[in-house]
Parts: sequence; structure tokens; C-alpha cells
Amino acid sequence: MSEPIVYGDPISTYVRSVRLALAEKGVPHALVAVDLVKGQHKEAAHMARNPWGKMPAFEHAGHCFYEASAIMRYVDEAFSGPALMPSTPAERVRVNQLMSVVDSYGYGASITNIFIPRVLVPMLGGQTDEAQVEAAKPTAVLFLAEVNRLLGGTDYFGGKAVSLADLHLLPVLAYLNATPEGQGMLAATPAIVAWMARMNQRASVKAVMPA
Repeated sequence: MSEPIVYGDPISTYVRSVRLALAEKGVPHALVAVDLVKGQHKEAAHMARNPWGKMPAFEHAGHCFYEASAIMRYVDEAFSGPALMPSTPAERVRVNQLMSVVDSYGYGASITNIFIPRVLVPMLGGQTDEAQVEAAKPTAVLFLAEVNRLLGGTDYFGGKAVSLADLHLLPVLAYLNATPEGQGMLAATPAIVAWMARMNQRASVKAVMPA
């Protein structure tokens, strides 16, 4: 079977999630870099892979896909290795729900409206939009509260074993934790902090998200 190709910037949370899934399954892959800062995701070559200019895009065995959550489900089903979805319907619903919460609410608050203006914009020579960050904080707090509820005292969102939800969430929280606002919010949810510590010890995370 041909080696899958991931198109995207290795700093992207969604690129990281797909690569984490591949690493957990033990699947080698090629990474074709698409520079986010330089805007290469909006150039014709990548727009042909994803008409919205988002990343990652994914290619395997003559098939091309986009949307990280869909790619991750494909990786879990198409390749051998540890299952990344739990066995019971209720546990699978929790995984799918958490992934949807990340996409619908968590990413925008944590990345678009806190991490990017607080960290990335100043790195590129700009100034933080303080009003943007402040407005995002209530949603981010609610996001973390719901993440904490869904974790529910288990080791992982799939129960005892790591799941697609864990891999979808971790890159977002890693960037949120790189901001003073995020650090304060996470300090109020020690169960999530303990979960992040467990995740950061995994070989897949050390390979894809080096400290």
C-alpha cells in the first residue's frame, strides 16, 4: 500500500492531529510542507487540494481528502494498528462529540482569538488586539469546562486507551497553554493538565510536537 502524503504546515494544529493519528497507528507518511505564514495555503497548488485553502490535505492510494477529522477517521479505518475509536456506542459518541466541540467552539476561541493575536501576531511584528483576546475568554473558559466534563475522570476521551478525540484536542490546548490567558484557565482544570501530561509522554506526541 502506498505511503500517505500529508500536505500542510507542521505548526498547524490540524496537521499535527492527522500526523499524531498516523504515528499512533505506526504508519509512515510524507509531509509536503505548505508554509502557513507565507500564505502558501492560499496559493493555487494548495487550493486545488482544498478549495477553502485550509490544511491539511491528504492523499493515499489514489484518493485525496481534506478536513482533519475526516482524514483521522480514514487513517483509523484504513490502516492496521491500535484502534483509535472505542468499542461501545456511548464511548464513540463522546469521542465524536469532543472532536466536534473542538472544531465548532474550541479552535476559534483558543487559536484564532487568543493564541494568534497574543503570540503569533507579535512574533510577526504586529500588536495584540487586546479586545479580541478579552472577548474570546468566556468561550475558552466554557470550552475547557466542557472538555473537563467530557473527560469525566477517565484517562483518555476514549476511556482507557487514547482516541481520535485526544489527538484532535491536544494540539489546540498546547497552543492555548502557550498564552498567559490559557495558562490561567488550565490551572483551574487540573484533570486536563494531568491528561496533557499523560499525552505529552506518548511517543507520537514527542515525534510530531517536539517541545
